[in-house]
Amino acid sequence: MQCVAQNLAPVIRLTTDEATRARQLVHDLKDANDRCAKAKAAWEKFRQNYQAAHPDVPDLRFTADFRLAFGLLNSSAPEVRQVATIELVPEERRELETLHRELIDSEQSQKEAEKNWRDYKTQLIVDHVGISTTGPGGYLMLAGKQVLIPSPWASGLAFTSDFRLAFPQLTPP
Repeated sequence: MQCVAQNLAPVIRLTTDEATRARQLVHDLKDANDRCAKAKAAWEKFRQNYQAAHPDVPDLRFTADFRLAFGLLNSSAPEVRQVATIELVPEERRELETLHRELIDSEQSQKEAEKNWRDYKTQLIVDHVGISTTGPGGYLMLAGKQVLIPSPWASGLAFTSDFRLAFPQLTPP
């Protein structure tokens, strides 16, 4: 039987600056996720519209130089793979290249925002709780190095909506 006192959870009380930084990073992460979702949707819409305009070429894809669309055709001889190609007009190439660039940039922005948020949470734990050298815990990355975070903090953080308090992300008792 578990003692009732063991159900007490540790807490980190964030400073005003830490809470402000957390809100900003979460805002940046949300913006990056939204931007990435919009870029993916725009790319998919272009692909679907192009596919609809060329129903005779199944599963259209585009070449890396943005000059051709192509699709694998059914062949009477399975050993011979045939591809149908369609040359994109300059306007289509420009649009596809712009969509691709936005997709790549938005994915990079999203990865950076995710990394910044992970680093912030790890640094917050290190600043308030410290690191372990032995014992139960888990490794997290911080500034390219693995640091041993003591239990229960290694499982992540959960924040209050105002980002004034952070708790270890525990499973319910």
